[in-house]
Amino acid sequence: MSAFTRARLAMSAMATLLVLLSGCALNMPVPVKDPATSNLAYQQQTTSAAVQLTFQDEQADGDKSKLLSGTIPMNMMYQGKSFDAVPWLARHTVSEMTARGLPVKLASAGDSSTAVLIKRLHIENHRVSGFSPFVTLTSLRADVVTPQGTKRVTAYIKRGKVPVWSFDEIIDPTYNEPLALATKELAAKLNQRLFGQVLSNDNVNQLIAKINQDSVRGDAYMDVYQLGFSNNPTAIPELVKLSTHTNEYIRLAAISSLGILQANDQFDLLAKIYETSSGLWQDRAMALKAIGDLDTTQSRSYLQSQSAKYESRKDKEAVWTKEILSLYLQP
Repeated sequence: MSAFTRARLAMSAMATLLVLLSGCALNMPVPVKDPATSNLAYQQQTTSAAVQLTFQDEQADGDKSKLLSGTIPMNMMYQGKSFDAVPWLARHTVSEMTARGLPVKLASAGDSSTAVLIKRLHIENHRVSGFSPFVTLTSLRADVVTPQGTKRVTAYIKRGKVPVWSFDEIIDPTYNEPLALATKELAAKLNQRLFGQVLSNDNVNQLIAKINQDSVRGDAYMDVYQLGFSNNPTAIPELVKLSTHTNEYIRLAAISSLGILQANDQFDLLAKIYETSSGLWQDRAMALKAIGDLDTTQSRSYLQSQSAKYESRKDKEAVWTKEILSLYLQP
């Protein structure tokens, strides 16, 4: 048997093993859905001039052609065609902002506009075996050009699901929900940079009451994210409490939201979560992401120190952690 034949057989065996481990067909289509917009509008504290937004795809060529990576090759589709991620992100981010009562629209060609520069939009999947959760890590790095200078905006969402009857069960929890959250987080951070509008204290308290009344709901973590998207620091004490919740996704949403709200007085808490070696990687990862969102001299120095620690590591956890660090440290 020739070396070439042996190599082809080895590749075939690896592909077969991958199918068995994943429990799905390779290049399985992933139908992307349009997300529902939020139903809570920001308070109009001041009258803001309308803003036209232009979303520009400034990803490296390799990133543009590789939205997906990971253990299992899959194929994202939108309305029967290959998924064009940046225009979709632009449209639904603006829809989310207008639903919140913010005076924005997508600019037409030739219009004077505020640029949102998409530097990276990526989804990585991972699965150890057919009995373990299928996990996705969705990341977004962008710069918005404001009158005060260029500001970094990011999103990072970890979701997982064990399929019971069909692999189709993983599509919404691990692809559509994270993409929807990415548009909402981007919309909330654009609001911070451009308008500074907030949800009312009443709306925040209603969300808190809803979460506390029924935190076992499968979608309760979405309400926790809404506290982060509120832009209202009234939510911070409750998010601190929820950062130790027994429900994984409530906990991750709370940790992430402390960063979204730029809760600078919680730096020590976030650093403690990140530095707890016995903690779950996803908790530590979300704490690192939240530290990046604080955007202070202290937080930037902390990220630089962590980047140096991971520089030479190539294990899976290190690769994932470096992706988070790059959201804040990479140009």
